[in-house]
Amino acid sequence: MNIIFRDVFPKTKKYSTYHFFILFLLFLILLFYGLFLLEKIDLSVADLGRHLKNGELIFSKNFDVIYKNFYSYTFGDYPFINHHWASGLVFFLIFKIGNFFGLHLFFIFLNLITFFLFFLLAQEEGGFKISALFSLFLIPLIASRKEVRPETFSYFFSALFFLILWGYKKNFISCRYLFVLPFLGMIWINMHIYFFLGPFLIGVFLLEEILQRNWAKIKELSFVLVLTILASLLNPFGLKAVFYPLNIFKDYGYKILENQSVLFLQKYGISSPNFVFFEISLFILFSSFVFLLFFDHRNFSLIYFLLGLTFGLMGWLAIRNFALFGFFALPIIAYNLKKIFAFLVLKDKIKCETTKINFIFASLFLLVFFIVFLVYKDLFFFGNNNHFGIGLAPAVDQSSNFFKKENIQGPILNNYDIGSYLIYYLYPTQKVFVDNRPEAYPSSFFKEIYIPLQENDLVWQEKDKLYNFNAIFFSHRDLTPWGQNFLIKRINDQNWAPVFADQYAIIFLKRNKINQDIIEKYEIPRDQFKIIKLR
Repeated sequence: MNIIFRDVFPKTKKYSTYHFFILFLLFLILLFYGLFLLEKIDLSVADLGRHLKNGELIFSKNFDVIYKNFYSYTFGDYPFINHHWASGLVFFLIFKIGNFFGLHLFFIFLNLITFFLFFLLAQEEGGFKISALFSLFLIPLIASRKEVRPETFSYFFSALFFLILWGYKKNFISCRYLFVLPFLGMIWINMHIYFFLGPFLIGVFLLEEILQRNWAKIKELSFVLVLTILASLLNPFGLKAVFYPLNIFKDYGYKILENQSVLFLQKYGISSPNFVFFEISLFILFSSFVFLLFFDHRNFSLIYFLLGLTFGLMGWLAIRNFALFGFFALPIIAYNLKKIFAFLVLKDKIKCETTKINFIFASLFLLVFFIVFLVYKDLFFFGNNNHFGIGLAPAVDQSSNFFKKENIQGPILNNYDIGSYLIYYLYPTQKVFVDNRPEAYPSSFFKEIYIPLQENDLVWQEKDKLYNFNAIFFSHRDLTPWGQNFLIKRINDQNWAPVFADQYAIIFLKRNKINQDIIEKYEIPRDQFKIIKLR
């Protein structure tokens, strides 16, 4: 595989002082990215607990979890396409070896490898200086998805697809390496719903070959594309899984923050430095395309334009796609800016002196580094963030330990956020009312049951009689209006006693004979709760 990355890995085996400096600077960039990922796992609001339980059950040959809701007593038999079942299996096997610490290390390592691959492509297309500078700017976006999630595999597979297709396009590798892609596609479809990016990437490279009438590569890429699509059929659901990305939102009854657009969130007063970094990056990306299109159209890359348009649009429509946008924007921006800079130099609009260029690069690099560093300083160890580090968040299991120690009985009413946590710690003794998979429940459940019972006391009383709740287990960091409304009412409800509260969760028990002893022992006086009304 003859791909030479000139700045990082030069052809000569003799490394100069400059190359050692480049490698050292790359190490610092990777370290900087790693710092953003060092946030301990908060199982109380993460999906990871459910993924681990999925892996455990599949490993023990209980395959119902792949096809049904399974963990819920409300809709346990609801048909469900578990599109990330293989990720749960991988997570569980790594967890068995290294516990949460080892699993977190694996997650960080896989993200660093993915970033490294995209960075190599960027420095090959735009040189080390441009790539290093813009990597600092894009790292906050790339690291915005810092939970241990199946989508990490999508980032990694995207990098592999892109690297192989790019190497083939540049004639650095032969066509035989393309046949790795169907194999990767077969794995990808079982690990995360973004598997469709694999065929999409092949299709983009194929389109340019068609326009250039390169018949040999058209045949080879077409054949590999067909094989990759056919390989995607090798999953437990067959054709249904292949079309699932088009159907997942058809009966999606609950709005999730990560699925909302930047404009939607800003409209409701939700802000983040990531929004600003994304908007600036998007502006730089498309401004560079406009410049090349009008002033240097021979270097305008159709492949990069289609990729930039696609991932820019994905990032604009849902903030969960910031990371994907950041990964792909890095090599695209590097390529565009290098071509723009070369155009300006050739036109004698800029005098190119190495010393001056190095000075400008060093100054801009330090400036961007300190801007990013200061904006996100609270993420790091010297801030007020006690979740900085590797492994499990401190004392996150206390509420579940209390629940099990006191042998509290169900049925449990829980909120959306904490569902996976309860699945991990309490299944199979207890099943959940809901968990954080809207696609695993009919939309009517959220619209007619879940949200109304938190908003309306009459509905609450009706559903309480229907399900006969014995305990309420809530993440009190649920900032939805209905969630906050419900918690305030339960604190003032004499029929329910708060018996446990920590920084993650609160537990109420119904006043009855079953819970009488526990309530007498642990009831928290209501005057200890400070109620803050949200705007």
